[in-house]
Amino acid sequence: MKLMDLIAIDIGNSTISLGVFVNQELVRTERVSVAAPEKLVEVIGSMRQLCGAQPLGARTVPVVACSVNAKALQVVEQATEKALDQKVLVAGKDITLSIKLGIEDPEKVGADRLLTALAAYEVVGSAVAVADFGTATTIDCVNQNGIFVGGTIMPGLGLACQALHEHTSALPEVAPEIPQGDYGTNTRLAIQHGVFYGAMGAMREIVERYATLLGQWPQLVITGGYGKIIAQKCDFADSFVPDLCLDGIYLAYRKFHEHLEDEIQSNLSQLESELNGLDGADGSSNSKDVNGLNGIKGHQDLN
Repeated sequence: MKLMDLIAIDIGNSTISLGVFVNQELVRTERVSVAAPEKLVEVIGSMRQLCGAQPLGARTVPVVACSVNAKALQVVEQATEKALDQKVLVAGKDITLSIKLGIEDPEKVGADRLLTALAAYEVVGSAVAVADFGTATTIDCVNQNGIFVGGTIMPGLGLACQALHEHTSALPEVAPEIPQGDYGTNTRLAIQHGVFYGAMGAMREIVERYATLLGQWPQLVITGGYGKIIAQKCDFADSFVPDLCLDGIYLAYRKFHEHLEDEIQSNLSQLESELNGLDGADGSSNSKDVNGLNGIKGHQDLN
């Protein structure tokens, strides 16, 4: 059966990323600030218009969100209700995440980390490390058996710059960007060099530790809002995928949908087997079973 189109929403601490999958391809993405979400209704509505006819004549397309920000999730839910008159499915709650976990307190790990790991492993098919440079920087690892074994969480580039400014008396506010020159020849450049290359150095060290534990070098995938500038200067990463979490949302929904289809098919096969058994039974047994079925049907009709 053709899979339905999908609107995927990755709700972060500072940014809401939206994408629409049509015929299993990501055809459009948008980013909206958590601080100014007024565009959400318009964006969600326009993404729905990109979707064509759906399987079985369905009038809606699923809207699936991943969230690490409860307040922003409520805003997205309200916007979706207003734009499409439907509910949002939440990854990890309404949509099961089909990734094996080898960690403590699995219910507490961020769904965004699991979704990016799921998407990366689906493509790589072997040990993989995912470095997500957002408000926080996370560097997670999936082993060669597809088990999410854990990772690291650090302040993101923007947060590090902000902390230096807010918790010192003299350091200026600096935006993260690729530093100029070989050395930080003034205070502003020194901060940029420290934050940028500090994050890259931490990533190298962490992935090397993963490699030692795994007995092989995992493929390294970079993603996240600041991932683009890191990837431009990183000579040891294998790929940069800006919308990896959106890909993970779609993949999780696809696997969840396939699992439901398998369950339905299994139940239908079991029912067919039971009915074939009834056909082979004697008349009295058959009559008894049919009466029982009619009794259930009658009870349901009364209610």
